[in-house]
Amino acid sequence: MPQLPSKKDILETLLFITDRPVALAELAHILQEEQPVARTLIQDLRREYAQRKSPIQILEVAGGFQMATRPEYVPQIRQLYQEKMTTRLTTAGLETLSIITYRQPITRAEIEQVRGVEVIASLETLLEKRLIAVVGRKETIGRPLLYGTTEEFLKRFGLNALKDLPPFEKFLPQKEQTAAPAVSEPTVPVTPADPPNS
Repeated sequence: MPQLPSKKDILETLLFITDRPVALAELAHILQEEQPVARTLIQDLRREYAQRKSPIQILEVAGGFQMATRPEYVPQIRQLYQEKMTTRLTTAGLETLSIITYRQPITRAEIEQVRGVEVIASLETLLEKRLIAVVGRKETIGRPLLYGTTEEFLKRFGLNALKDLPPFEKFLPQKEQTAAPAVSEPTVPVTPADPPNS
């Protein structure tokens, strides 16, 4: 009679096959274990990978767990997937994304006020790459769309939650650090967005 796979083997299989971060609660449910037990199994796998210097690691990103290659293998992976690698963001795109990240939810007009230039093209690029999304409408004249970051953003930047971002003060000159905005998980006191036509 064939031997049944261990819980750790099942966990490793689940993390290997998925293309998205899987929440601890979901993993625990599939394993039919309590969440602390599932987390211990993940930690055991991480330790095993580290001990044998595996090119694979398990990351806690976007509210879940997912396998990923280690950074030192990026050059070879780029060669294999050269055509499929995501195009780098422009400086304008990165600036726009940074403003949204630290001030979300935020309207286009508010972003433009900070940047001093129009940001339509940057917003379109960030939406296309699924790094941002429309999260609602601001309760003001015209009910403009509000933008916020996405789970894809967390995945791309290796973050489990927005609270894992470096403090905004880190990017400011010393004299301006007292006025820096705090970053927390965004709460959106707005109405849900209609399908974006505007």
